[in-house]
Amino acid sequence: MTANILKLKMLLAVLIGSIFSASFVSSADIFYNPAGGGEPNSCGEVSNEIPTTSSSGGFNNNPSRLRCITDIDGLKLTLHKAGLCTSAPDTSDPSTDWSSKCVFIINDATGIEVSVTTTSQSSIPESKIDLSGLVEATYTHAVLMVGNSLQTKMNAKFAEDFRGSNGEGPFCYSINASDPGNNPAAYADLAVKCVADEAAMTSQGDHDFSSKQFTSFRSGNSYSNAKTAANGDEVYVFSDMDTIATVANDGSSDATKVVGVLEMATPAVVSPSSTNFDAGFQLTEQGQIRFSGAGVCASASLAGATACITSMRNYGVGFKVTVK
Repeated sequence: MTANILKLKMLLAVLIGSIFSASFVSSADIFYNPAGGGEPNSCGEVSNEIPTTSSSGGFNNNPSRLRCITDIDGLKLTLHKAGLCTSAPDTSDPSTDWSSKCVFIINDATGIEVSVTTTSQSSIPESKIDLSGLVEATYTHAVLMVGNSLQTKMNAKFAEDFRGSNGEGPFCYSINASDPGNNPAAYADLAVKCVADEAAMTSQGDHDFSSKQFTSFRSGNSYSNAKTAANGDEVYVFSDMDTIATVANDGSSDATKVVGVLEMATPAVVSPSSTNFDAGFQLTEQGQIRFSGAGVCASASLAGATACITSMRNYGVGFKVTVK
């Protein structure tokens, strides 16, 4: 059996499984301060509402780095590579040996524009997919390369008011804006709006995708072109299709793409009985709500003035491959 007789089914759907996304810490706190180590917790929705906020470090202890994890409404990205590997590529730079360990079923320098929402999905044209390199084998890892600018659409209901770009309220949502970072200079820079309820969001008519560009990964006061996520996934920034990025001391780089290498929980086995090849992206637990009490929001505290939400954006990119 050769893989090119597989009945191709390459739909981008809401699936379970992840690549370059972090595992979640179990805690009574909604927030976690990554500057102190660890990963953000789940936002902890109860009946679709995020309860009153708390933090193990205290909101004003390090107010620029509080965030929590929830679902997203939609994701837009540019897909360049998707591959299956019979073993893990080199962890320092996967491009050094992925040609001998991986089969890239998608390898497109121009990139394929992908959009997935809770109500719609796009499919990858079959002309962009090449299964001819797959052989009968057990594929233990997946590689995904996407453009380093990702767009995310989100909304969330809270048990308390938060401040957005032009007001405050308990229902916040993403707008067409760029992530202002941890220390916004003005309220207008915030990439969210906060209003009274979902009906108010609908009447505004500006619930949209906000964007974030990834150039490097920060650890303490230093920056690098790679990191290991809490769940063991390896993540990198690349300057082109085959070259890992060069990162300066200030975190700037020549990155244009992000690469994730995932060890699959269930290996994909291609055998003589294989008939279908499925792959897709997920929306569950891939969103990050970022709060701030720094910059223009410096007067905010969870016990006093209304705290800001700077952005509602992706935390990882979920991806799953199944061979049947």
